Amino acid sequence: MKTIAHILVVVVTGSLLGTFLGKLVHLWFPQGNAASLISTSINTGLNPVTVDLSVIQFTLGLVFKFDIMTVAGVFFAAMIYKQLVK
Repeated sequence: MKTIAHILVVVVTGSLLGTFLGKLVHLWFPQGNAASLISTSINTGLNPVTVDLSVIQFTLGLVFKFDIMTVAGVFFAAMIYKQLVK
């Protein structure tokens, strides 16, 4: 159970770090090959589902957005975690 929590923390932290770095790179290079490479992403997930119970209505959905910087961020976070656990 402890290792699952560690993996989840590494993936979430790396994803956030990669997304942040991707936004920074996109600000530094707003046009050109670097921007198009960084902004290319794959969206996957569940379509939104609306539940109407007459008293309350809510919509559920889940989308994961993967791009190069997010994958690099997860890899970087995993390398840091590996060094810290050593």
